[in-house]
Amino acid sequence: MKTKNAQLNQIFLATFLFVFFLSGNVEAEGTEMNAVSGLENVTENKLEVEKWMVNEDYWFTEENTFVVETEQDETLALEAWMFDKNKWGLAVFEYASNEREQDLMLENWMTNEMYWN
Repeated sequence: MKTKNAQLNQIFLATFLFVFFLSGNVEAEGTEMNAVSGLENVTENKLEVEKWMVNEDYWFTEENTFVVETEQDETLALEAWMFDKNKWGLAVFEYASNEREQDLMLENWMTNEMYWN
């Protein structure tokens, strides 16, 4: 049974590839479209490097030195409204408890060869 399925798969694959390559070699004539737009004939002037662009004296003066200052965000803190039961409309409001998650354990199905082969 497996050999027949393998043979069918090979025939299907060969047929598919044949049709794929055949369709890639088809030449259609007269289907070209000429897009006409006003942007095709636009020419831009060449960029020129000016003296000030490469002059170190221009870039390393105090006037042109840019200082980036960083602002410190204010420290975040819990405020009373953030954990007020009445503001959130919860019937049972519990603070985060110190629950401990169970350790990961191997289960029988994880190592059973029947599931993985």
